[in-house]
Amino acid sequence: MSDVNGDGAATDGAELYDASRARIIELVRDADPATPVQACPGWTVGAMVAHLAGGLGDFLARRFDLAEGDNFGDRTVRERRDQSVADSLAEWEKHRAMAEEMLASPVGEVLVAEVISHEQDLRTALDRPGAREDPAVRAGLRRPLQEIDKRLRESDGPAIRVVVDGEPLILGAGEPTTTLTVSAYELLRTIGGRRTREQVRSLAWAGDEGEAAMDALAVFGSFRQGTPLPE
Repeated sequence: MSDVNGDGAATDGAELYDASRARIIELVRDADPATPVQACPGWTVGAMVAHLAGGLGDFLARRFDLAEGDNFGDRTVRERRDQSVADSLAEWEKHRAMAEEMLASPVGEVLVAEVISHEQDLRTALDRPGAREDPAVRAGLRRPLQEIDKRLRESDGPAIRVVVDGEPLILGAGEPTTTLTVSAYELLRTIGGRRTREQVRSLAWAGDEGEAAMDALAVFGSFRQGTPLPE
């Protein structure tokens, strides 16, 4: 990960995706589908599984057009409002059987980031921590870190050195004057908007760019609002 756009050994996206999917199936099989998923306000365990099934289907169909004011994730849940977890799992399996080529493409990185992030959302909701050092966590960082790097370069924002599990990389152009030392898991949760600004501020920062460097990590525009998620 020393080069955010590096040519390192290719990660088997299908293998990582399938391992996370298998863990999610185990997590939700006996869970109460009405359990709230705090990381995604308004969603439940059942809604999350519906989203994973429907989201993969929409990627396969290249169905990304949205009505004004609509949201991709909310649409997948809304369209499956009365669908059982068992039916959502069956739909997810059907779509997965058709997704081999897509998972082997650059889109596979997006799908791995999605599934591992939502696995951790479910683990938080169900108080079942785990898989924080899984290779999918590191693989799930590649695409969002590339996006941060691109935004910083295009905006002439401050370069940031990020040391992820002891491995350094530089986001943005120029010599960084700010360094963040962090685990891959914590960085994934931060970039995914699962941490409050106060939590992000309390990470191991060193240097003088402060809030500007922090804001660069908010890929979706903001950090979590309100109460921090349970650990």
